[in-house]
Amino acid sequence: MEPETVALTGVTVLVRDGPAAVPDAVVVSRGGRIVDVGRDVDVPGDAHVYSLPGHTVLPGLVDTHVHLGAPDGTGLRARLRAVAGHLRFHPRKRRAFLAHGVTTVCSLGDDHAWAHEFRRRTADGRLVGPRVRIAGPLFTAPGGHPVATRGATSRDDWVRVPTSPEHGREQVAAVAGGSDRHDPVDVVKVVQDRGDPARRALEPMAPAVLTAVADEAHRHGVPVVAHWGTPADLAELLEAGVDHLQHLEPRGPLDGWPSGVLETMVARGITLAPTLAVTEPLFDDDTARTIRRRVLDVHEAGGTLLAGSDTGMPGVAPGRGLLREIELLAACGLTAREALRTATTAPAAALDLEDAGVLSPGAVADLVAVRGDPLTEVGALRRVGLVLCRGVVVGGRGHRTSRERRTGFGHTAHEGA
Repeated sequence: MEPETVALTGVTVLVRDGPAAVPDAVVVSRGGRIVDVGRDVDVPGDAHVYSLPGHTVLPGLVDTHVHLGAPDGTGLRARLRAVAGHLRFHPRKRRAFLAHGVTTVCSLGDDHAWAHEFRRRTADGRLVGPRVRIAGPLFTAPGGHPVATRGATSRDDWVRVPTSPEHGREQVAAVAGGSDRHDPVDVVKVVQDRGDPARRALEPMAPAVLTAVADEAHRHGVPVVAHWGTPADLAELLEAGVDHLQHLEPRGPLDGWPSGVLETMVARGITLAPTLAVTEPLFDDDTARTIRRRVLDVHEAGGTLLAGSDTGMPGVAPGRGLLREIELLAACGLTAREALRTATTAPAAALDLEDAGVLSPGAVADLVAVRGDPLTEVGALRRVGLVLCRGVVVGGRGHRTSRERRTGFGHTAHEGA
């Protein structure tokens, strides 16, 4: 679908990180970009106008941790759906993200060639779906996760298992440097996880290999995202110079962050996506409270938190998982505005999403209108009125007041799905 001229009227607008929202405003997009936003805005005569009184417009949400190709549930039926979905690039997932206002996702561990094709098809409009940032395959040790935990092998396209620093550099260069077949990945993901000695110990990457992988990614201008579990894993990742941390579990700093770690994270701009939505059902109340305290430690130290749902893991649904993650971050002690930033301006900066994460002229027209005020109640994010992705209305049931015609909610003539 080609982007049209769209005007949202009668809305409250959250413009950048200003101290106050702008009420009774108008947002106009043309050609996939925001062209005007504010109270004294003329509505173009050719605009499709949506009147949305009582709604707040904010930038489209960003989920910084998803697995696009993972089964949508468990059991035989879910696996069969996953096979069919893989062939069609998971239309149910794509629509679910958009229906919940998630207009950008970061794939952190999917088949390399498939993820590139997914990104190409959503970028050129052949598929309706969120914008995609990809890591492609994840880098791990021969006895690490997911080799020892899920039976992955070096032959699988979603895993790379470097056996030496030189081998690691070669593998990173192949994905971060691009090729005739693929563009460079947006991030490189490493797994540094010793597991749980009481249950199953895992092999972490050798420090020399880990450092070589991170250094080669940086040589190509690609940031490094790290899955970790224990304080020892964290120390090696900081030594290797990673840029972003994923997950926060009881195996980590349950008794407090190690000395100097928060200062290092803040000084280097290392972000943390704690992925609370995926671990929430696993913790007792005391553990959950302690984990939330550790998240708040990062925030109070001046660190940057990102919202990532780990969609694709059991119990975490596309779109809904991110909304739950934002709610859980607010429950850690962030204000509603601060929690919203973890899924808008903060990931836009961390993932180098040019002209995204803000509502201002020239920015990409990725927008979500929700009923109510998410600055006082993050639960308002669940009441979606309208979603635009790259200037195309892709979700919601806003009331169009001019140039009325039926809108194809999540379909394109190209995909027929």
